[in-house]
Amino acid sequence: INSFYGQLSAKPVAGLTLSAGARHDDHDTFGGKTTYSANAVFTPNEGSTTLRASYGEGFKTPSLFQLFSDYGNTALKPESSRSWDAGITQKLLEGKIEIGATWFHRDTRNLINFISCTVLTGICTNRPFGTYDNVAKARAQGLEFALTLKPVEALRVQANYGYVDAINSATGLDLARRPRRSVNVSVDYDWAFGLKTGATITHVGPSFDNASNTRKLNGYVLVDLRAAFPVTRNIELYGRIENLFNEQYETTFRYGTPRRAAYAGVRLAF
Repeated sequence: INSFYGQLSAKPVAGLTLSAGARHDDHDTFGGKTTYSANAVFTPNEGSTTLRASYGEGFKTPSLFQLFSDYGNTALKPESSRSWDAGITQKLLEGKIEIGATWFHRDTRNLINFISCTVLTGICTNRPFGTYDNVAKARAQGLEFALTLKPVEALRVQANYGYVDAINSATGLDLARRPRRSVNVSVDYDWAFGLKTGATITHVGPSFDNASNTRKLNGYVLVDLRAAFPVTRNIELYGRIENLFNEQYETTFRYGTPRRAAYAGVRLAF
């Protein structure tokens, strides 16, 4: 594959930044494709309020694994997509509070997706454990909210919420393994004597594991802890615990995920 890309940026007035780009990919198997992108960012008050919008096109050829592995399908077509988003970020109380919201929308043709094979005919011939196939038309859209709090210099709280409606446009069914809702909350505190501590709570909602939406994956909650302490100017001890409460969960049916794990180490800086 040979590709080239060009971008033009401009700041026509104070607070406004515009950019546009074009990319051409020339693939020896899947042919050529030119895609375009553009975005705009505007702040009327030196960063306290930021308005942003973007448009982008995508082109993705199947990977060697998707084509030629034990799960491969040499009849796959390349993906193409068009997407746009728009959002706003607002800072309050001299930056101690920051609130953001974004709406996004993406339409994809020939989305490459993994499918289960219940009948071993057609593209499922000799693929008892599944294969890759194209979804003719898919749509994903949703909202993202973000909140950052810095009530004091040593404390930082971040939270975000995402809602994603990802469907097969032909059937109206959910795309496999795309949870509709997710929430993440992170708290970090720097103690006066040098210790840095933090915790993260992640909640991911339920999703479906297959294209027919008959097999469900349950939602789950993960809690992680972390800490770091400088021994000297150049040496730092650190540690973390992932999945503190030993949650048993799946992101893909019958695929294992890590249980509780602890890590410790030393960082050297020169």
